[in-house]
Amino acid sequence: MPNVFMKFLKICTLGGTLVIGAPGAQAQQASGPYIAARQAAMAHDYGFASEYFARALVQTPQDPTLIAQTMSAFLAAGDVAKAQNLARVLSTFPQSHPLAGILQLAQSFQAQDYGGALTQLDSTSIAGTAIDDLLRGWALMGLGRVGEALALFDTAAEAEGMRSFALYQKALAFSLVGDFDSAEAIFSGKDQSPAAISFRGSLARAQILVQLERAEDAIAFLGDFHGEDADQEVRAMIVQLEAGAAVEFDVVRNGSEGAGEVLFFLALALRRGDGQDGLLLYTRLASHLAPRNVHALLLSAQLLEVLGNHTLAIEAYDAIPRSHPAFVRAEIGRAEALSEIGKTETSIEVLAQLAEAFPDLRSVHQILGDFLRQEGEHARAVRSYGTAISLIDQAKPRHWYIYYVRGMAHDQLGNWEMAMRDFDRALDLSPNQFQVLNYVGYSLVERGEQLQEALSMIQAAVAAQPQAGYIIDSLGWVQYRLGYYHDAVVQIERAVELMATDPIVNDHLGDVYWAVGRKTEARFQWRRALSFASQGAGAEDVDPPRIQHKLDIGLDAVLAEEGAPPLKLIHDN
Repeated sequence: MPNVFMKFLKICTLGGTLVIGAPGAQAQQASGPYIAARQAAMAHDYGFASEYFARALVQTPQDPTLIAQTMSAFLAAGDVAKAQNLARVLSTFPQSHPLAGILQLAQSFQAQDYGGALTQLDSTSIAGTAIDDLLRGWALMGLGRVGEALALFDTAAEAEGMRSFALYQKALAFSLVGDFDSAEAIFSGKDQSPAAISFRGSLARAQILVQLERAEDAIAFLGDFHGEDADQEVRAMIVQLEAGAAVEFDVVRNGSEGAGEVLFFLALALRRGDGQDGLLLYTRLASHLAPRNVHALLLSAQLLEVLGNHTLAIEAYDAIPRSHPAFVRAEIGRAEALSEIGKTETSIEVLAQLAEAFPDLRSVHQILGDFLRQEGEHARAVRSYGTAISLIDQAKPRHWYIYYVRGMAHDQLGNWEMAMRDFDRALDLSPNQFQVLNYVGYSLVERGEQLQEALSMIQAAVAAQPQAGYIIDSLGWVQYRLGYYHDAVVQIERAVELMATDPIVNDHLGDVYWAVGRKTEARFQWRRALSFASQGAGAEDVDPPRIQHKLDIGLDAVLAEEGAPPLKLIHDN
């Protein structure tokens, strides 16, 4: 067994303290950790998986499949060094392991052994010929063979779907050698169709324009590309440029970082598809090759959130330096991940501190307001939303949402008049916004006010979203409140088809069944509503004791006790 492997196993075990017993005991010890590791890997708990795969590997160190599984888990967990150690071990086996080859290739790039990287690319493929050519190009850039590298970028651009991606890499390569005119020609499309620009690409182009002594053009470009909702990273660059501060081109500084850029943009391009685990491996390697690329780190965190590993996502967000302009985005992501694991108070504290540190960032105040509202802290939410609204220079249609959510917070505080002012403003900005129409219409029904107007609003909402169960339920409910019971049955039955386990919709269906005399079915629906509410689905929005009371004495008697008008059929289709 190679010495490096024995050293690796000693590091991976907890303090090197695993006891090796008789062969039979070893097999039993291996099976438990292996099963635990497989289950953890399937649940995307890569830290736990890597630990238990390593324990199993101590017992069966010559199993290449187990070595490969352990290697993948360490890479997904972000421990690239241990994954690369295992990749070297796998290279001693006759079987081919593509990920091991990729890890060794990354190690060559990271060590700036570009000749070795070229040799490995002859036998290792990352994600097809075009991507391999881009990586070869960056290896050649590292060796100073610029002409050959640019030719390879051009070759990669000819592959289907690769033109924009390859042109971006070529622009970075020109910038690396100081040919900023050629780089900007690619971005502007002066000589050919321009490269598509991502968030990171926009920062790269702005840096290139500055090197061409076109700082004003860089400011204008960033303003046009990002608009008034630009995040802190963009705003910080604009402030630098407006102040006349020196801004260097530092997106890539060598061939290793260029290779990292390829892996990062590959993951970025593929992130909407399946196989997020695979994309995570690319972003982990991108961060390893280009440690200053915080966007690769942010993408790793976002992928981990999609995979449900919020703990590792928090670790990734935590790794963004406080001094970096992307820190704001990282803190927002960390707050969201903390909320997902039940640490809501901590997440609100994170956002509150962020809002205090960046008082002029509207998005931070709005997100803080959303968190506070969802936690029932409506008064604080109203204040946060108010601060965010005060930072809007000129209200536009897209700003309807912030007035809508502040209106909901006002409503929860019992300030219906103030809520309606916000709802009216939201509808002024976006007249056909179905969420506002539905909320206001349903609220008017619950208040017993302006029922015909409420019906018109909800009908408009249904027309905009004909498959939204909660809106169809609102339509049925207003029909019920107006006495159109049979019409209501049709709509709420449809809503239950779309939202079968929603306790509110099932409760409503029970009421309308009772109103048309289908009392056995009504009781069945009320029991369903109680069962779903007890499971935590919408329990905060239903009244289980009232539902139980309806089961005990019937809806008519409950309405009489409450002093509500008796059921009265107004219209029957």
